[in-house]
Amino acid sequence: MSNTEKILYLDAIDEIKKLKYRYFKACDTHNTSAIASCFSEKLVLIDFENFGVFNSAESMLKVYKEKSVKDGQTECHYGKNPVIEIKAEKASGQWGLAYSMIDFKKSIRVNIQGFYLDTYIRQDNTWKISSSTFRRLGTLIQKLV
Repeated sequence: MSNTEKILYLDAIDEIKKLKYRYFKACDTHNTSAIASCFSEKLVLIDFENFGVFNSAESMLKVYKEKSVKDGQTECHYGKNPVIEIKAEKASGQWGLAYSMIDFKKSIRVNIQGFYLDTYIRQDNTWKISSSTFRRLGTLIQKLV
């Protein structure tokens, strides 16, 4: 691999990391238009375990608005330990997730540990998520005092 190829490879990895971080931030702030902008406009596969399986960002966001956008709740998605592989205009990524949600109305905190398996495509010189699968490793629910 030439130095130019290495720079392009590392640049692509950096762009994909920024894409996933934008996605996490958009989820934390319940910014549905920003969430949608992270996904390909073409057919996608989103499989978030008990949250549902979807073929578009819009169909996932409909459920997201019903289940996750509530007054009195705050969320934090902590993406970690990304492993990203680039192959031309496509890429794959694995991410650890530490998620925390506080529901002040119910006086509970929910912590979830899990991982994402993603694929990405490059469209119009921009990386987009083309598939995203989340699998939970563990959940802790605590009553707030």
